[in-house]
Amino acid sequence: MDQFILNLIHRPEMVPEYSATVTGQGKEEDIGDKALLTESLDIFKTQQRLAHENGLKVTIQMTYASLFNDEAVEIAKHDHDVYGDEIALSLLGLPCEEFREKYKTKDFCIWMFSMEDKKAIVNDVFEKFHDRFGFYPESTGSYYMDADLTNYIKATYPTVKCAVATCWEEGPKAYHTCNNSWYTLFDGGPWAPWIPSKQNTHAPAANAAEDSGIVAIPHLSRDLIACYDGNGSNFGTHPQNVLRGMIYDTKTWEYPYLYNLIDQYRSLGKYNNGYAYNMMFVGPGWMNKMGRWEQPYELLYKSYSDGCAYYGKLKKEGKLVDMTMSEFADYYREKKGVDAGNYNEPECALWRDILYGSDKQLFWYCDPYMRACVNMDQGGAIVDLRPYAAKLEWPVGIGTKHVQDASYPFLIQEKYRAGYFTHYA
Repeated sequence: MDQFILNLIHRPEMVPEYSATVTGQGKEEDIGDKALLTESLDIFKTQQRLAHENGLKVTIQMTYASLFNDEAVEIAKHDHDVYGDEIALSLLGLPCEEFREKYKTKDFCIWMFSMEDKKAIVNDVFEKFHDRFGFYPESTGSYYMDADLTNYIKATYPTVKCAVATCWEEGPKAYHTCNNSWYTLFDGGPWAPWIPSKQNTHAPAANAAEDSGIVAIPHLSRDLIACYDGNGSNFGTHPQNVLRGMIYDTKTWEYPYLYNLIDQYRSLGKYNNGYAYNMMFVGPGWMNKMGRWEQPYELLYKSYSDGCAYYGKLKKEGKLVDMTMSEFADYYREKKGVDAGNYNEPECALWRDILYGSDKQLFWYCDPYMRACVNMDQGGAIVDLRPYAAKLEWPVGIGTKHVQDASYPFLIQEKYRAGYFTHYA
Protein backbone atom coordinates (compact mmCIF):
# COMPACT_ATOMS: atom_id res chain seq x y z
CA MET A 1 0.00 0.00 0.00
CA ASP A 2 1.32 3.44 -0.95
CA GLN A 3 2.19 5.65 2.01
CA PHE A 4 2.75 9.39 2.14
CA ILE A 5 4.34 10.17 5.48
CA LEU A 6 4.46 13.53 7.27
CA ASN A 7 6.80 14.63 10.02
CA LEU A 8 5.39 17.81 11.59
CA ILE A 9 7.93 19.43 13.90
CA HIS A 10 7.62 22.46 16.18
CA ARG A 11 10.19 23.98 18.49
CA PRO A 12 9.44 26.40 21.34
CA GLU A 13 12.29 28.84 20.84
CA MET A 14 12.49 31.37 23.64
CA VAL A 15 14.76 33.64 21.60
CA PRO A 16 13.75 32.95 17.99
CA GLU A 17 16.53 33.40 15.49
CA TYR A 18 14.55 36.04 13.58
CA SER A 19 12.17 37.47 16.18
CA ALA A 20 14.90 38.86 18.38
CA THR A 21 15.95 41.29 15.66
CA VAL A 22 12.50 41.99 14.22
CA THR A 23 10.60 42.55 17.46
CA GLY A 24 13.44 44.39 19.10
CA GLN A 25 14.22 46.90 16.38
CA GLY A 26 16.05 49.91 17.76
CA LYS A 27 16.46 48.33 21.19
CA GLU A 28 19.56 47.11 22.92
CA GLU A 29 19.64 43.32 22.72
CA ASP A 30 18.00 41.58 25.66
CA ILE A 31 17.57 37.82 25.21
CA GLY A 32 15.71 37.70 28.50
CA ASP A 33 13.13 40.22 27.29
CA LYS A 34 9.79 39.12 28.79
CA ALA A 35 7.69 40.40 25.88
CA LEU A 36 9.76 38.36 23.44
CA LEU A 37 9.50 35.23 25.60
CA THR A 38 5.73 35.64 25.96
CA GLU A 39 5.24 36.14 22.22
CA SER A 40 7.39 33.12 21.40
CA LEU A 41 5.34 30.89 23.68
CA ASP A 42 2.07 32.28 22.32
CA ILE A 43 3.11 31.46 18.75
CA PHE A 44 4.25 27.98 19.76
CA LYS A 45 0.90 27.37 21.45
CA THR A 46 -0.87 28.61 18.30
CA GLN A 47 1.11 26.22 16.12
CA GLN A 48 0.33 23.33 18.44
CA ARG A 49 -3.37 24.21 18.43
CA LEU A 50 -3.54 24.37 14.63
CA ALA A 51 -1.86 20.98 14.29
CA HIS A 52 -4.09 19.30 16.86
CA GLU A 53 -7.29 20.85 15.47
CA ASN A 54 -6.46 19.10 12.21
CA GLY A 55 -5.74 15.77 13.89
CA LEU A 56 -1.97 15.89 13.40
CA LYS A 57 0.72 14.58 15.74
CA VAL A 58 3.71 16.82 16.41
CA THR A 59 7.32 16.24 17.35
CA ILE A 60 8.11 18.98 19.88
CA GLN A 61 11.82 19.73 19.66
CA MET A 62 12.60 21.43 22.96
CA THR A 63 15.41 23.97 22.74
CA TYR A 64 17.98 24.50 25.49
CA ALA A 65 16.43 27.88 26.29
CA SER A 66 12.94 26.36 26.54
CA LEU A 67 14.14 23.84 29.14
CA PHE A 68 14.50 26.72 31.59
CA ASN A 69 10.88 27.80 31.00
CA ASP A 70 8.33 26.00 33.19
CA GLU A 71 5.39 26.83 30.93
CA ALA A 72 7.10 25.45 27.82
CA VAL A 73 7.92 22.24 29.67
CA GLU A 74 4.35 21.86 30.92
CA ILE A 75 2.90 22.42 27.44
CA ALA A 76 5.16 19.68 26.06
CA LYS A 77 4.16 17.26 28.83
CA HIS A 78 0.46 18.03 28.35
CA ASP A 79 0.51 17.61 24.58
CA HIS A 80 2.51 14.40 24.88
CA ASP A 81 -0.07 12.94 27.25
CA VAL A 82 -3.16 14.22 25.45
CA TYR A 83 -2.24 14.16 21.75
CA GLY A 84 0.62 11.65 21.58
CA ASP A 85 3.18 14.29 20.59
CA GLU A 86 6.81 13.27 20.91
CA ILE A 87 9.02 15.34 23.22
CA ALA A 88 12.37 15.63 21.44
CA LEU A 89 15.43 17.83 21.85
CA SER A 90 16.84 20.35 19.39
CA LEU A 91 20.40 21.62 19.25
CA LEU A 92 18.99 24.79 17.72
CA GLY A 93 17.86 27.49 20.11
CA LEU A 94 20.97 27.34 22.28
CA PRO A 95 21.24 31.09 22.98
CA CYS A 96 19.91 32.08 26.38
CA GLU A 97 21.37 33.82 29.39
CA GLU A 98 22.48 30.51 30.91
CA PHE A 99 24.25 29.38 27.72
CA ARG A 100 26.03 32.67 27.12
CA GLU A 101 27.15 32.89 30.72
CA LYS A 102 28.68 29.41 30.62
CA TYR A 103 30.24 29.41 27.15
CA LYS A 104 31.06 33.13 26.86
CA THR A 105 29.89 33.31 23.24
CA LYS A 106 27.02 34.49 21.08
CA ASP A 107 27.65 31.66 18.60
CA PHE A 108 24.79 29.21 18.21
CA CYS A 109 25.77 26.82 15.38
CA ILE A 110 26.57 23.52 17.10
CA TRP A 111 28.55 22.22 14.10
CA MET A 112 30.94 25.19 14.21
CA PHE A 113 32.16 24.64 17.78
CA SER A 114 35.26 22.63 18.63
CA MET A 115 34.69 18.93 19.26
CA GLU A 116 35.45 19.49 22.93
CA ASP A 117 32.76 22.17 23.16
CA LYS A 118 30.31 20.10 21.10
CA LYS A 119 30.55 17.30 23.64
CA ALA A 120 30.16 19.70 26.58
CA ILE A 121 27.12 21.36 24.99
CA VAL A 122 25.49 18.01 24.18
CA ASN A 123 26.01 16.84 27.76
CA ASP A 124 24.55 20.07 29.15
CA VAL A 125 21.51 20.03 26.90
CA PHE A 126 20.72 16.32 27.21
CA GLU A 127 21.13 16.26 30.98
CA LYS A 128 18.96 19.37 31.38
CA PHE A 129 16.32 17.63 29.25
CA HIS A 130 16.50 14.58 31.53
CA ASP A 131 16.17 16.80 34.60
CA ARG A 132 12.94 18.30 33.23
CA PHE A 133 11.28 15.21 31.77
CA GLY A 134 12.80 12.21 33.54
CA PHE A 135 13.92 10.47 30.34
CA TYR A 136 16.31 11.06 27.45
CA PRO A 137 14.98 12.03 24.02
CA GLU A 138 14.64 9.67 21.08
CA SER A 139 15.04 12.46 18.50
CA THR A 140 17.26 15.50 18.12
CA GLY A 141 18.53 17.76 15.35
CA SER A 142 20.10 20.95 14.09
CA TYR A 143 20.62 22.65 10.74
CA TYR A 144 23.58 20.32 10.40
CA MET A 145 25.04 17.53 12.52
CA ASP A 146 28.51 16.40 11.50
CA ALA A 147 29.39 12.71 11.76
CA ASP A 148 31.64 13.13 14.81
CA LEU A 149 28.81 14.88 16.66
CA THR A 150 26.26 12.24 15.65
CA ASN A 151 28.58 9.41 16.64
CA TYR A 152 29.17 10.99 20.05
CA ILE A 153 25.45 11.52 20.68
CA LYS A 154 24.57 7.95 19.69
CA ALA A 155 27.34 6.51 21.87
CA THR A 156 26.52 8.66 24.90
CA TYR A 157 22.72 8.79 24.56
CA PRO A 158 21.75 5.59 22.74
CA THR A 159 18.00 6.33 23.00
CA VAL A 160 18.41 8.75 20.07
CA LYS A 161 17.19 7.10 16.88
CA CYS A 162 16.27 10.05 14.64
CA ALA A 163 17.76 13.47 13.88
CA VAL A 164 17.27 16.47 11.63
CA ALA A 165 20.79 16.27 10.24
CA THR A 166 21.18 18.66 7.31
CA CYS A 167 19.37 21.48 5.55
CA TRP A 168 18.73 20.62 1.91
CA GLU A 169 18.75 23.99 0.23
CA GLU A 170 21.08 26.19 -1.72
CA GLY A 171 24.39 25.17 -0.15
CA PRO A 172 27.17 27.34 -1.63
CA LYS A 173 24.52 29.38 -3.46
CA ALA A 174 23.89 31.07 -0.10
CA TYR A 175 26.51 33.53 -1.29
CA HIS A 176 24.19 34.53 -4.14
CA THR A 177 21.55 35.75 -1.71
CA CYS A 178 23.90 37.89 0.40
CA ASN A 179 21.86 37.47 3.57
CA ASN A 180 22.79 36.67 7.16
CA SER A 181 22.70 32.92 6.64
CA TRP A 182 26.13 32.24 5.21
CA TYR A 183 26.64 29.64 7.92
CA THR A 184 24.39 27.24 5.99
CA LEU A 185 26.96 25.73 3.63
CA PHE A 186 25.54 22.22 3.50
CA ASP A 187 25.26 21.33 -0.18
CA GLY A 188 25.49 17.70 -1.23
CA GLY A 189 23.26 15.70 1.10
CA PRO A 190 20.04 13.77 0.47
CA TRP A 191 16.75 15.64 0.05
CA ALA A 192 14.81 12.79 1.67
CA PRO A 193 15.38 10.61 4.75
CA TRP A 194 18.50 8.45 4.89
CA ILE A 195 20.68 6.46 7.29
CA PRO A 196 23.88 8.53 7.58
CA SER A 197 27.25 6.81 7.58
CA LYS A 198 29.63 7.05 10.51
CA GLN A 199 32.25 8.82 8.40
CA ASN A 200 30.13 11.55 6.80
CA THR A 201 26.63 12.80 7.62
CA HIS A 202 25.78 13.53 3.99
CA ALA A 203 26.70 10.06 2.74
CA PRO A 204 24.16 7.26 3.29
CA ALA A 205 25.47 4.13 4.97
CA ALA A 206 26.20 1.27 2.57
CA ASN A 207 26.03 -1.49 5.21
CA ALA A 208 25.63 -2.18 8.92
CA ALA A 209 29.29 -1.41 9.64
CA GLU A 210 28.85 2.15 8.31
CA ASP A 211 25.46 2.70 10.01
CA SER A 212 25.62 5.59 12.49
CA GLY A 213 22.64 4.16 14.37
CA ILE A 214 20.19 6.94 13.54
CA VAL A 215 17.76 7.81 10.78
CA ALA A 216 18.34 11.29 9.42
CA ILE A 217 15.78 13.64 7.92
CA PRO A 218 16.36 16.92 6.07
CA HIS A 219 15.53 20.21 7.76
CA LEU A 220 12.91 21.04 5.12
CA SER A 221 11.27 19.51 2.06
CA ARG A 222 12.19 21.74 -0.88
CA ASP A 223 11.10 22.30 -4.44
CA LEU A 224 13.77 20.18 -6.14
CA ILE A 225 13.93 22.39 -9.22
CA ALA A 226 13.35 25.88 -7.85
CA CYS A 227 15.88 25.61 -5.06
CA TYR A 228 18.49 24.18 -7.40
CA ASP A 229 18.08 27.07 -9.83
CA GLY A 230 17.72 29.76 -7.18
CA ASN A 231 17.56 30.48 -3.49
CA GLY A 232 16.26 27.36 -1.75
CA SER A 233 15.06 29.38 1.23
CA ASN A 234 12.14 30.60 -0.89
CA PHE A 235 10.79 27.21 -1.92
CA GLY A 236 9.69 24.66 0.66
CA THR A 237 6.71 23.01 2.32
CA HIS A 238 7.24 25.38 5.22
CA PRO A 239 4.39 27.85 4.38
CA GLN A 240 6.40 30.92 5.32
CA ASN A 241 9.06 29.92 2.79
CA VAL A 242 6.40 30.21 0.11
CA LEU A 243 5.52 33.68 1.39
CA ARG A 244 9.19 34.67 1.43
CA GLY A 245 9.38 33.63 -2.22
CA MET A 246 6.36 35.89 -2.94
CA ILE A 247 4.54 32.88 -4.45
CA TYR A 248 0.99 33.88 -3.60
CA ASP A 249 -1.85 36.09 -4.77
CA THR A 250 -1.46 39.40 -2.98
CA LYS A 251 -5.18 40.19 -3.33
CA THR A 252 -6.75 36.88 -2.31
CA TRP A 253 -3.91 35.56 -0.10
CA GLU A 254 -4.13 32.20 -1.82
CA TYR A 255 -1.09 30.02 -2.61
CA PRO A 256 -1.91 27.02 -4.83
CA TYR A 257 1.85 26.49 -5.20
CA LEU A 258 2.04 25.30 -1.57
CA TYR A 259 -0.49 22.54 -2.22
CA ASN A 260 1.12 21.65 -5.56
CA LEU A 261 4.45 21.34 -3.78
CA ILE A 262 3.00 18.97 -1.18
CA ASP A 263 1.31 16.97 -3.94
CA GLN A 264 4.56 16.76 -5.88
CA TYR A 265 6.11 15.07 -2.85
CA ARG A 266 3.12 12.72 -2.70
CA SER A 267 3.78 11.75 -6.32
CA LEU A 268 7.33 10.58 -5.55
CA GLY A 269 5.89 7.30 -4.27
CA LYS A 270 5.73 6.29 -7.94
CA TYR A 271 9.53 6.15 -8.03
CA ASN A 272 10.15 4.75 -4.54
CA ASN A 273 8.07 1.59 -4.23
CA GLY A 274 5.01 3.47 -3.01
CA TYR A 275 6.79 5.40 -0.26
CA ALA A 276 6.82 9.22 -0.17
CA TYR A 277 7.92 11.62 2.55
CA ASN A 278 7.37 15.24 3.50
CA MET A 279 8.19 17.34 6.53
CA MET A 280 7.14 20.71 7.89
CA PHE A 281 9.37 22.32 10.50
CA VAL A 282 8.58 25.78 11.80
CA GLY A 283 9.91 27.84 14.69
CA PRO A 284 7.95 30.73 16.23
CA GLY A 285 10.20 33.38 14.69
CA TRP A 286 8.38 32.88 11.40
CA MET A 287 5.00 33.96 12.79
CA ASN A 288 6.13 37.15 14.43
CA LYS A 289 3.40 39.64 15.44
CA MET A 290 5.39 42.38 13.74
CA GLY A 291 5.12 40.56 10.43
CA ARG A 292 7.83 38.85 8.40
CA TRP A 293 9.04 38.93 4.77
CA GLU A 294 6.89 42.04 4.17
CA GLN A 295 3.75 40.07 5.10
CA PRO A 296 1.52 40.91 8.05
CA TYR A 297 0.96 38.50 10.92
CA GLU A 298 -2.53 37.73 9.63
CA LEU A 299 -1.12 36.25 6.42
CA LEU A 300 1.61 34.37 8.29
CA TYR A 301 -1.07 32.86 10.52
CA LYS A 302 -3.37 32.06 7.58
CA SER A 303 -0.66 30.28 5.64
CA TYR A 304 0.27 28.05 8.55
CA SER A 305 -3.36 27.35 9.37
CA ASP A 306 -4.07 26.45 5.74
CA GLY A 307 -0.98 24.24 5.56
CA CYS A 308 -2.06 22.24 8.61
CA ALA A 309 -5.61 22.03 7.24
CA TYR A 310 -4.38 20.56 3.94
CA TYR A 311 -2.32 17.90 5.70
CA GLY A 312 -5.31 17.19 7.96
CA LYS A 313 -7.57 16.81 4.91
CA LEU A 314 -5.17 14.33 3.32
CA LYS A 315 -5.06 12.35 6.55
CA LYS A 316 -8.86 12.21 6.81
CA GLU A 317 -8.99 10.95 3.20
CA GLY A 318 -6.52 8.18 4.01
CA LYS A 319 -3.84 9.73 1.78
CA LEU A 320 -1.38 10.68 4.54
CA VAL A 321 0.12 9.08 7.65
CA ASP A 322 1.42 11.45 10.33
CA MET A 323 4.27 10.13 12.43
CA THR A 324 6.51 11.52 15.13
CA MET A 325 10.23 11.47 14.37
CA SER A 326 10.92 8.38 16.48
CA GLU A 327 7.94 6.56 14.95
CA PHE A 328 9.25 7.40 11.51
CA ALA A 329 12.74 6.13 12.41
CA ASP A 330 11.27 2.75 13.34
CA TYR A 331 9.22 2.65 10.14
CA TYR A 332 12.19 3.65 7.97
CA ARG A 333 14.50 1.05 9.48
CA GLU A 334 11.96 -1.65 8.77
CA LYS A 335 12.01 -0.52 5.14
CA LYS A 336 15.66 0.28 4.56
CA GLY A 337 17.79 -0.66 7.57
CA VAL A 338 19.91 -3.66 8.46
CA ASP A 339 16.89 -5.88 9.09
CA ALA A 340 15.43 -5.18 5.68
CA GLY A 341 18.82 -5.45 3.97
CA ASN A 342 17.97 -2.46 1.80
CA TYR A 343 20.83 -0.06 2.48
CA ASN A 344 21.53 0.18 -1.24
CA GLU A 345 17.97 0.90 -2.34
CA PRO A 346 18.13 4.31 -4.03
CA GLU A 347 15.99 7.35 -3.35
CA CYS A 348 14.63 8.80 -6.60
CA ALA A 349 12.78 11.96 -7.51
CA LEU A 350 11.52 12.95 -10.95
CA TRP A 351 10.69 16.59 -10.34
CA ARG A 352 8.76 18.77 -12.73
CA ASP A 353 8.38 22.53 -12.77
CA ILE A 354 5.29 23.45 -10.73
CA LEU A 355 6.22 27.09 -10.22
CA TYR A 356 6.57 28.52 -13.72
CA GLY A 357 4.67 25.88 -15.69
CA SER A 358 7.51 25.06 -18.08
CA ASP A 359 8.33 21.58 -19.36
CA LYS A 360 11.56 21.50 -17.38
CA GLN A 361 12.27 18.34 -15.38
CA LEU A 362 15.13 17.17 -13.17
CA PHE A 363 15.79 13.62 -12.06
CA TRP A 364 17.50 13.23 -8.67
CA TYR A 365 19.14 9.96 -7.61
CA CYS A 366 20.79 9.06 -4.31
CA ASP A 367 22.30 5.84 -2.94
CA PRO A 368 25.30 5.10 -0.67
CA TYR A 369 27.72 5.53 -3.60
CA MET A 370 26.60 8.70 -5.34
CA ARG A 371 24.11 11.50 -5.51
CA ALA A 372 23.35 12.62 -9.03
CA CYS A 373 21.07 15.08 -10.80
CA VAL A 374 20.10 14.73 -14.47
CA ASN A 375 18.69 17.76 -16.29
CA MET A 376 16.24 16.82 -19.04
CA ASP A 377 16.21 20.48 -20.08
CA GLN A 378 19.91 20.21 -20.98
CA GLY A 379 19.76 17.13 -23.18
CA GLY A 380 19.92 14.74 -20.23
CA ALA A 381 23.21 16.15 -18.93
CA ILE A 382 24.39 15.06 -15.50
CA VAL A 383 24.54 18.45 -13.79
CA ASP A 384 25.51 17.35 -10.30
CA LEU A 385 27.49 14.32 -9.11
CA ARG A 386 28.62 13.76 -5.52
CA PRO A 387 30.95 10.75 -5.09
CA TYR A 388 29.80 9.15 -1.83
CA ALA A 389 31.83 6.10 -2.90
CA ALA A 390 34.92 8.07 -1.89
CA LYS A 391 33.93 7.51 1.78
CA LEU A 392 35.08 11.06 2.42
CA GLU A 393 35.50 12.14 6.02
CA TRP A 394 34.83 15.84 6.48
CA PRO A 395 35.18 17.11 10.06
CA VAL A 396 33.54 20.49 10.59
CA GLY A 397 34.07 23.16 13.22
CA ILE A 398 36.79 25.01 15.10
CA GLY A 399 40.04 23.06 14.98
CA THR A 400 39.28 21.52 11.59
CA LYS A 401 40.04 22.57 8.02
CA HIS A 402 36.34 23.27 7.49
CA VAL A 403 35.13 25.68 10.14
CA GLN A 404 31.74 26.23 8.47
CA ASP A 405 31.68 24.52 5.06
CA ALA A 406 30.06 21.09 5.52
CA SER A 407 29.30 20.61 1.82
CA TYR A 408 30.02 17.26 0.19
CA PRO A 409 32.30 18.14 -2.76
CA PHE A 410 31.12 17.58 -6.31
CA LEU A 411 32.80 15.86 -9.23
CA ILE A 412 30.40 17.50 -11.67
CA GLN A 413 28.63 20.78 -11.09
CA GLU A 414 26.17 22.48 -13.41
CA LYS A 415 28.23 25.56 -14.24
CA TYR A 416 31.02 23.36 -15.60
CA ARG A 417 28.93 20.62 -17.20
CA ALA A 418 25.75 22.02 -18.71
CA GLY A 419 24.03 25.29 -19.51
CA TYR A 420 23.10 26.69 -22.86
CA PHE A 421 26.58 27.98 -23.55
CA THR A 422 27.90 24.43 -23.74
CA HIS A 423 24.80 22.43 -24.59
CA TYR A 424 22.89 24.82 -26.82
CA ALA A 425 22.18 22.12 -29.41
